Amino acid sequence: MTMELLCRIIEENNIPKDVHFISNSEWECDATEMDGLHYNRESNTIVFTQDGDNIDYEKSDKWEILYTPNLIKFEGIEVHPCFDYITYDFTYIFKKEIKEVGEFESFYGIRETDDAYNDIQFVWRPLFYCIKIRGKFAGYIGFTGDENVLEPEIYIFRNYRNKGYGTRVMKKFIDIAFRDGLVEKTMEKREEKTVLPKKLVSTVRIENEYSHRMMRACGFSENKEVAAEFVAFIGEDKKFDAEPIEVKEYYLTKELYLAREREEN
Repeated sequence: MTMELLCRIIEENNIPKDVHFISNSEWECDATEMDGLHYNRESNTIVFTQDGDNIDYEKSDKWEILYTPNLIKFEGIEVHPCFDYITYDFTYIFKKEIKEVGEFESFYGIRETDDAYNDIQFVWRPLFYCIKIRGKFAGYIGFTGDENVLEPEIYIFRNYRNKGYGTRVMKKFIDIAFRDGLVEKTMEKREEKTVLPKKLVSTVRIENEYSHRMMRACGFSENKEVAAEFVAFIGEDKKFDAEPIEVKEYYLTKELYLAREREEN
């Protein structure tokens, strides 16, 4: 954590100049090793954390995550990669959500069973990210495929739908993928690589009108030359016996996306 970065974060988040600073570390360390900032507006206090340390009050509504090395923050939305400690509870919360709203079979396209639920895991899933709104989990966005062609998938929790969050998150990640690339880390957190796809391809169930509108709003074009069918799977490659689901295929290329950006600017 440099003083330049700290000052920029304080300015961007409209933090009062008389803010108090404390550390949750129980040992002394160099200032540059402090890589997380949490803020309590009620007490006007910033807490420094080290190496992704959690803090007991992180889940409280009074605390706001200002910065972690992997945080993507925009328009009141926080997105954390699934190798971040903040996402460890997300698998449980997602399973509870999708079961309560009764969308397991419609989302995954397979029969709802305990074994199928057991295969849902988000911790350390490459190129998957948890979405938080006002400090609460609100869904996820993820990408599967190879380095040239990625397929996005997104799920927004019921209480956050029809408010534009899904479209905003998708647009943000399209921009990141085509401009800077998506960062993928290994389980040991020792290696990372940047995935820069040339194309995004998405399949949407015929009856899912909301997702069709989101694809069009995000600049995707419908591929009318193919009749696509979706094969159900959970995780990276575990497929299930299920009837194929009729879908429409949408695509967006890096070349077309950047060309549109240049025209608009």
